[in-house]
Amino acid sequence: MFSALKSFLALLLTTTILTGGGGLLNSLLSVNMSLSGYSEQLIGLIMSCNYAGVMLGIFLGQPIVGRVGHIRAFAVFSAGATAIALMHGLYMAAWFWALLRLSSGLCVTGLFMVIESWLNERVEPGYRGRVLSVYMILVYFGNGCGQFLLNASDVQGSRIFMITGILFAMCLLPISVSRAVYPQPLEVPRYNLVKLYRLAPFSMVGSFVSGLFSSSFYALGPMFALRIGLEIYQISWFMGLTVWSGLLFQWPVGLLSDRIDRLMMLSTLGFLVMLISAAMVLFGPAGLAPLLTITILFGIIFTVYPVAMARAQDNIDKKDIVPVSAALILFFGMGACVGPVTASSVIKMVGPWGLYYFTAVLGGFLGLATWIGRRKMACNKENQVPFVPIPKTSPVISALDPRGHAAGEEDSQPPQTSEKK
Repeated sequence: MFSALKSFLALLLTTTILTGGGGLLNSLLSVNMSLSGYSEQLIGLIMSCNYAGVMLGIFLGQPIVGRVGHIRAFAVFSAGATAIALMHGLYMAAWFWALLRLSSGLCVTGLFMVIESWLNERVEPGYRGRVLSVYMILVYFGNGCGQFLLNASDVQGSRIFMITGILFAMCLLPISVSRAVYPQPLEVPRYNLVKLYRLAPFSMVGSFVSGLFSSSFYALGPMFALRIGLEIYQISWFMGLTVWSGLLFQWPVGLLSDRIDRLMMLSTLGFLVMLISAAMVLFGPAGLAPLLTITILFGIIFTVYPVAMARAQDNIDKKDIVPVSAALILFFGMGACVGPVTASSVIKMVGPWGLYYFTAVLGGFLGLATWIGRRKMACNKENQVPFVPIPKTSPVISALDPRGHAAGEEDSQPPQTSEKK
């Protein structure tokens, strides 16, 4: 295992640096705009442009990689992300930052696409699950570490944007000095979104709601923390603890989802998010200690997407695994585009704690919808695939999933049914 990871050391180090820079920039912009007096709705709209860029990156990134190759594409995306981060510090205007957010989302998605396709081609089948787990750990670890870089400089100065630019530029270093052979272009299959939704409707709903959860927290969590009176270093802990707890929740939730019906698991997660959000509204104002304690529990929102993906792959033929995985990411992206805008509107109406009113309603909807769906259909737990926690970055990551490795092979098991059957 160590020798396998050693061969991917450059890619894994790049992943950590990239997610650190992305985590810092995301929280920095939310805090900066809030301190500058931007309205909640305008902040939500600007931050949602990042996820619109992610959606564009899914469709535009692959042709670029295919045309110029992985190394050159990575250099292009890294240079773009670096320049975009620095331009935030040159000029501040809502329309300009919205455009930068859109472009940044596209570039960062392209960077992840290169990393993931590289890992996909070079990893040995016997190590796929373990390499994916390490990759996922580093995504959460880097993102959490990036939150603490808010304390590195004045959040309203230009110097801290230089730090984000340096991190994006440093992504090039491990890749450039690596002697690993770069992979051939990876073809992402075409798919019919409506058809794929019909194959796994509740998984798509879970993925969409997960996008709403994650984007609203990442985009508006720092603004929320600032507006309830937290200092910058406290905002770092608030964001960092939530992200890291999301990583820690993956194992126990995955273990449970391998043992029970995953629709029940999705329903349970939805109701848990509702209860934790309600607890945040009731007890969060009591002080920093209860706020941080509850936000650690709130990290469970990051387990909704992996369970939704595992549920989808329990009930589809192997030939559909990769396109369904890509469709799940697209549904996540659509939810992520809508999340900050909708949540900011709720905050505008009821105040900062409206963020958790929003997640409470979403959690209740997910819990109720999947509970009703579970009662209408039976699930054969013998057909459940092992749970593998998967970060939401690009459709390429679905090919890393060990469950999809045999997509082109003969399936010795009887054909599996879709969720509608």
